[in-house]
Amino acid sequence: MPHNFHTTYSFLKNKEMNSLYISYAIYQFAMGLISIFVPVYLYQSGYCVVDILVYFFLVSVYFLAFAFWGVKIVEKIGVKHSMLLAVPLNIIYFLGLKFIIQFPVLFFILPFFKAVKMQIYNYGFHLNFVEHSDRKKEGREVALIQMGSLLASGLAPFFGGLIIKFSSYPILFIVGSILLFVSAFPLFLTKDKHEKVQFSRQDLFGDIFKKENRGVLLNFSGYAVESWIGFILWPLFLFIILKSSEAVGAVASLSMILTLVVFYFVGRKTDGSDKEKMLKVSSVFYSVGWISRLFAYNFTSVFLVDTYKNLSMRFIQIPWSANFYEQAKKRNHFYFIVEREFIFHFARIILMPLLIAIFYFDWLPFRISFTLAAFASLFYAFSIKKNSPTENLATNKSF
Repeated sequence: MPHNFHTTYSFLKNKEMNSLYISYAIYQFAMGLISIFVPVYLYQSGYCVVDILVYFFLVSVYFLAFAFWGVKIVEKIGVKHSMLLAVPLNIIYFLGLKFIIQFPVLFFILPFFKAVKMQIYNYGFHLNFVEHSDRKKEGREVALIQMGSLLASGLAPFFGGLIIKFSSYPILFIVGSILLFVSAFPLFLTKDKHEKVQFSRQDLFGDIFKKENRGVLLNFSGYAVESWIGFILWPLFLFIILKSSEAVGAVASLSMILTLVVFYFVGRKTDGSDKEKMLKVSSVFYSVGWISRLFAYNFTSVFLVDTYKNLSMRFIQIPWSANFYEQAKKRNHFYFIVEREFIFHFARIILMPLLIAIFYFDWLPFRISFTLAAFASLFYAFSIKKNSPTENLATNKSF
């Protein structure tokens, strides 16, 4: 048997990971149909950019307020069942968007559903990956799951834009909801697992702001800031420039699909290299990707800068994710996953009032926001390897 074939066969015979690859790809396609259009949908529904930023600010507030609900739910019902439970919460959230104009109170309620579904899905997904991935092939496994995700989420905005053009947002929400249910099926081809909580609230709040944990705080905060700006403000910027939802979907799809060619190369490179050295170099190129967005003004320029930014993102996201999973396996991994998600939303709670003020006073708001994202991208270079106190947490603590 040829060596390459044997290597690929061995790599893909992990049933747990295969089911996760398939489930995540379908999930990302469903989310990609809708998520990129949520800020645009709110904008077209009459909400200004400041309102939309307040909406997503509430998501992070709810996330932190109820973060430990998610932890206890995952412990009680299991990792995969938590991912399954996120499906109806997602559907309630998307269907609720359909009625947000008729019932304005949903503006304050729907962020709660988004926050809780993010908790239980993210906790479940990362626990599943940490448990079943191969440490020696972490980069390739991250590359493969992101490749499936990118292919799915890359095609999704294009089809989502077409559905909006020829039908309506409610139909888009219904199609996405059906696919979310389908995404859960592959997970249950194998057994579920229950994770025991072995840390307390005091562990989490006490450790995050310790001096020795500064690298973790800055690294995760950098991602939280730049990704939230990319998720909320970039689609709005595209819509304002391109004037249509289908054009937004087309740009997002084309630029993402073109980045597929780099995945396998980056995954193999990550497995054989110092991940944090890769991050230090890649963070600079990625930051330039954000700066280049300052010069986008039409379809062609948007497509070119978005393609460069997405390419540079792959060179940073794969080693960054692989490094996270590698470090999680050395620690109390449930704690480390919760800590990461907590830092994400803590950083966003600090970020959002600043963005709200920038857009309220309306002084070059998109340029300043993209510059902030470029600066935050440099934080990927901070190390998460050392000085984390999570390894020695007492195992008899619980919530």
